[in-house]
Amino acid sequence: MKKTLMTLLTVCLLSFGFNGYAAAEGQPAAPQKVNLTDDQKQELDKLHQQLFNSKKELINKYVEYGVFTKEQGDMMLKKMEERYKKLKENGYMMRWHHHQGKNLHPQKQQ
Repeated sequence: MKKTLMTLLTVCLLSFGFNGYAAAEGQPAAPQKVNLTDDQKQELDKLHQQLFNSKKELINKYVEYGVFTKEQGDMMLKKMEERYKKLKENGYMMRWHHHQGKNLHPQKQQ
């Protein structure tokens, strides 16, 4: 049980703290245009469902142990469901940069 809880906690922490930056010499990489097949989308959906269920179980344990209130746990679960819905609407393409139209790292003027 302790090993399972630690694994779930690790998965949760890694998923929240992951930064999807790919840069060369301090410059952001240009976004790639990728089209996923239906099979790939189904596989990603399956993995996201497993991750969602693990995070849901983890949040429920924190509520059970009194770390979070029931309201806090419900709010976290609601936000996770909203993010999953947006991810599904976007064809399982994660959006790492919220301001895609803007140059987030402008090159320094010389």
